Amino acid sequence: MPGNPHTSVRSRQVAAALRELRERAGLSGAEVAKRMGMSPSKISRIETGNSGLQIEDVAALLGLYQVPASTRDELLDLVRRSEERGWWTRQPGLPQLWRSLIDFEAKATRIQNYEALVVPGLLQTAEYTRAIIQGVASTVSEAELDNLVAARMARQTVLTRSSAPQFFAVVDEGALRRPVGDPGVMHRQLHHLLGVAEQPHVTMRVVPMAIGAYAGLRGPFVILEFADEPALVFIENHGTGLFLEEETDLAAYRLALGTILHGALAPAATAELITQIASELR
Repeated sequence: MPGNPHTSVRSRQVAAALRELRERAGLSGAEVAKRMGMSPSKISRIETGNSGLQIEDVAALLGLYQVPASTRDELLDLVRRSEERGWWTRQPGLPQLWRSLIDFEAKATRIQNYEALVVPGLLQTAEYTRAIIQGVASTVSEAELDNLVAARMARQTVLTRSSAPQFFAVVDEGALRRPVGDPGVMHRQLHHLLGVAEQPHVTMRVVPMAIGAYAGLRGPFVILEFADEPALVFIENHGTGLFLEEETDLAAYRLALGTILHGALAPAATAELITQIASELR
């Protein structure tokens, strides 16, 4: 069944959490329906986000699953704010934001990522990620750094599973020439890109610096598309992340991507340029 086009990001997060909590409790949808006095179809609609979430229903389900108070309060707060469009999240280290992004990436059938300054997160090596984080967040502790790098690497498993989404990466040439870490880090990162781009579900294109000013200079973004849910746009900048779900926003970012691609190199020419940049680091 197609997803409800009016289902907000918050509702989708709550629905996914309820499904996970039920499975963790070892209960089937039919068992929950019987205990709650609901129809199995209603439980299914709640867990897929195809039914408007009622706070009383969610609270009752959380009670049945014996969810800790802190998690219960967080999910109920999301239900109360579920009609708000878009979702700003600001939190040190972005743990909740990253959990949300990982969840949406795992469900996506197609991911389109444009980056102007760095290599796309799903294509970064661990040492490149570490150097990036150390550069932009110099006060982070070693333990926090390890956790953030591990989280970034965990995100990448979405591209190695059997049902991997189509991943379309568009990167500014400047991001590939920026010396992140030592020359060895960059050399290995560039060769990693060449290897990943050979996978049938991964396409990579580079926007050459010679093109001058273009639409991508406004900033990076990710467009996530799903089989049975409305698409989303994700933007991250300076510790803040934003999920956009309005059709007008989606149309604007799709148009921007099309404009950016107009000046991007084809995949074969992209591979040649990456190889050339890597050779300059020897």
